[in-house]
Amino acid sequence: MKNPAASVVVTLPAEIDLYSRQQVYDRLRGACASGAPVVIADFTSTRHCDTESMRRLLAAHEFAAASAAQLRFAIPPGSPVRRVLDPLDPDRRVPVYDSLSEAEAAIA
Repeated sequence: MKNPAASVVVTLPAEIDLYSRQQVYDRLRGACASGAPVVIADFTSTRHCDTESMRRLLAAHEFAAASAAQLRFAIPPGSPVRRVLDPLDPDRRVPVYDSLSEAEAAIA
């Protein structure tokens, strides 16, 4: 049986673009629908995410909220992904952590 208190980590690919964005979005959405209270999108190995793909992934935040889950992003400082995210989510609707371990530690 699944532990509802456990977080779910979704490890994202090195590149997220037109060809992979829907699959990545579907993985995040599925994790949010799983009953886990916290879903962490692990961007630590992601080196490229275009603007439209990031917009699509930010839409997963609304789905998470509707599913009573919290979506968090783990994105290292200086990552190209952060440079795409910052102008798209200036109010930080989605909490961003510098590492996966930070995102997991904030759950406790």
